Amino acid sequence: MTVKQMNFAEALARGCNQSSAFREAYDSAGMKPSTIWSEASRLRRHPKVAARIDQLKAEAELSAAEKREGVREFVLHELTEMACEASTSSARLKALELLGKSVGLFSDRVEVSAPEKSIEELEASIKQRISLK
Repeated sequence: MTVKQMNFAEALARGCNQSSAFREAYDSAGMKPSTIWSEASRLRRHPKVAARIDQLKAEAELSAAEKREGVREFVLHELTEMACEASTSSARLKALELLGKSVGLFSDRVEVSAPEKSIEELEASIKQRISLK
C-alpha cells in the first residue's frame, strides 16, 4: 500500500466520508466533486485498501470495547466499596441497588405475553361474550 492509500484508509476508519478522506489523502485541487467521488469509490474497493479499513475499524472497536470494560470494572469496584463503607444507610442502599441492577438482579420491565389467536378465534370469542350479556 502507498502512503496515500494508507492515509485514505485511516481517514475512512476515523469516520470521514469517502470524498473527504480522498481530499485529505490526495491532492484533489482542481478536481470536480464527481471525479473525487468516483476516484474515492474506486479506491475504497481496492482489495488492500478495503482490508486495511476493515483492520483499522476492528482495532478501533476492540479499543473502544476495552475502554468500556475498564470503565465498567471501575464503576463496579467503586460501588462495591461504597456499599461496604457508606456512612449512611441510604448511600449503602443506593450502591447495593445499582450493583444489583448491573448484574440483572432487578428488572423494571414487566413482560406480558398473550397467546396468538386467529381472526376467527377472536370473532368467536367476541360473539360469545356478547351473547352472554
